[in-house]
Amino acid sequence: MSYFRPYPVYLGIKGAFALFFMLWATVASVYRIEVVELDPLRLVLLGTALEVAVLIFEVPTGVLADTYGRRRSVITGFLLMGFGFALEGAVPTFAAVLAAQAVWGVGYTFISGALEAWIADEAPERDLGRVYLRGEQADYLGSLLGAGGSVLLATVALNLPLLVGGALTVALGLALFLVMPERNFRPSPREGRSSLQQARATARGGVRLVRARPVLLMLLAVAVFTGMSQEGFDRLYAKHFLDGLGLPWLGGLDPVVWFGVISAGSLVLSYVAAEILGRNLNVGDAAVAARLLFVLNALTIAGMLAFALAGSFAIALAAFWFASLVRTLAEPLYLTWLNEGLDPRVRATVISMGSQAGALGEASAGPVIGAVGNLAGVRSALTLAALILSPALLLYARAIRHDGPEPGLEETSPAKKKN
Repeated sequence: MSYFRPYPVYLGIKGAFALFFMLWATVASVYRIEVVELDPLRLVLLGTALEVAVLIFEVPTGVLADTYGRRRSVITGFLLMGFGFALEGAVPTFAAVLAAQAVWGVGYTFISGALEAWIADEAPERDLGRVYLRGEQADYLGSLLGAGGSVLLATVALNLPLLVGGALTVALGLALFLVMPERNFRPSPREGRSSLQQARATARGGVRLVRARPVLLMLLAVAVFTGMSQEGFDRLYAKHFLDGLGLPWLGGLDPVVWFGVISAGSLVLSYVAAEILGRNLNVGDAAVAARLLFVLNALTIAGMLAFALAGSFAIALAAFWFASLVRTLAEPLYLTWLNEGLDPRVRATVISMGSQAGALGEASAGPVIGAVGNLAGVRSALTLAALILSPALLLYARAIRHDGPEPGLEETSPAKKKN
């Protein structure tokens, strides 16, 4: 079977899935508030269900990707995520939406780590930092189109974007059977081990590599605090716009149109900022990425606090766009730093550990932030979400001081040891 070249396929996956995801995501918050009628606590509990699924399945699916192939893992993930999106739109009850979150959360774990590891192995001649940055830009473009499409579909029925986004995500998974290559995947030698023993050996190799590199441990700790902060912010920002600040009257725009405008502005700004960053800085250099991440993390805290404390819609919108911009710029830089020196045989496993750490943070802090929202108001919950991110600054500073080759790393690499 003839496949396409890996790099265009990677950009196509990022752009297409971003489009389909935004069809769902742009109106999902409004759908839950206006149709399912969820309060702050139940809104955050949806995120908890998602993150518990990610917490349980993230590393096991990363191990499966490293053991049996990243292509299979990515395709499985899109099929599950699409089903989860469609389920939420089809059944407007809290129980169904909760189940949908868990389903697409499991699907996400099959893609997380596997897609990044796949392109790192299939296009080794390319600057990985720039590959990830271009992938983010493809994501922004797809998301922009998806936000516009979501608003148009929502004018017909509020659940229609969720159904269409889910169906198209399933179609993407099926299409990848035909176009996604995997020529450079090399699982660890089996050496007479069964499939289960091989998966366990891969998992142990990933854990051993993380334990051998203190910087990786610090980055996983950063992911915990980042997850704790993001959960409250992502689940409650729509509630703050709708109920705390109120959307201004402008030509009688429907709330879903306003959220389309908010998403579009964030995406355009992020795309432009990523282009400037990619042209002027060596984002493939882990040392550059490390220092940028420290600055972006500090700016994220400032932006989130400004959004939480804003007294007007205009200031809140500017703060939201700013916080979203610096957060999205940080993602490819974090991946670049995390990927530095990883053994290809455990790459997906280690990246999945980062996602699992984030899920741990989201699952542990989500109910607390939601309860604060119910008891003290959404503004207080958003302020708490911003402050929770502060310890990550200390961890980044410590990781920057410790960055560099670890003594004896060659001897402890999974590629050099037999299980």
